[in-house]
Amino acid sequence: MSLATQPIARLGVIGDVHAEDARLELALDHLQAAGVDRIICTGDVVDGSGCPERSLRLLQTYDVSTVRGNHDRWLLENKVRHLADAHGQDDLEDASLAYLNSLPSAIELETLAGRLLLCHGIGKNDLQKIWPGSTRMPMIQSPALDRLIDGGRYRYVINGHMHFRTMIHFDAMTLINAGTLKGEQWPGFMLIDFATENITSFKFGSAEASSQIEIARHMSILPEPEQVTWRDTQAFSGDWQPLTLH
Repeated sequence: MSLATQPIARLGVIGDVHAEDARLELALDHLQAAGVDRIICTGDVVDGSGCPERSLRLLQTYDVSTVRGNHDRWLLENKVRHLADAHGQDDLEDASLAYLNSLPSAIELETLAGRLLLCHGIGKNDLQKIWPGSTRMPMIQSPALDRLIDGGRYRYVINGHMHFRTMIHFDAMTLINAGTLKGEQWPGFMLIDFATENITSFKFGSAEASSQIEIARHMSILPEPEQVTWRDTQAFSGDWQPLTLH
């Protein structure tokens, strides 16, 4: 799915929602007040401790460009409903269920810095993970992402699924994982300014100040000289120091 718009300068980025409706509203309000041109979301709107119905309505109200995640697909297919905090189709109004069913697996957007692909995993594969390999997690390569890199169509890919906000730089593309709103381990969201080539990552305040939004990181979206870049995932070395955004 391609959205024909003016090239985006300021982009709000929300990761996997998992029914965190209160945090979702805080993030949407913050990004809207910051004057972003568009807000995107990596999906997995359902399955969590909050309200999936309200989460879906918020995404529609704020006109968020959202892709379908594996949890959304599982709900629609009535699969893997044994998970903790799993929702059922009966938890959603008919209009929200129809909206969830309408979500695409991928969305293309034009930015000032080039074309961007939004997806949950990689392309139509909503379970695909990418990881260069680190002390805590072995490398996960992706021929599908390698084909996107070789194709040269996208300057940026933004995905979710891993719940870990990071940037992975390739020679011709940057992969940004949007993380999640869920849980207590680095929940947050981001704002990318393609005009200034910077990314700002936000976190939520403590339980006592849960409505507060704080800056977690602010950095360039371009690789710094000391940061490693790869040709593609086949070049992963397994000893990456993660470039975190939380």
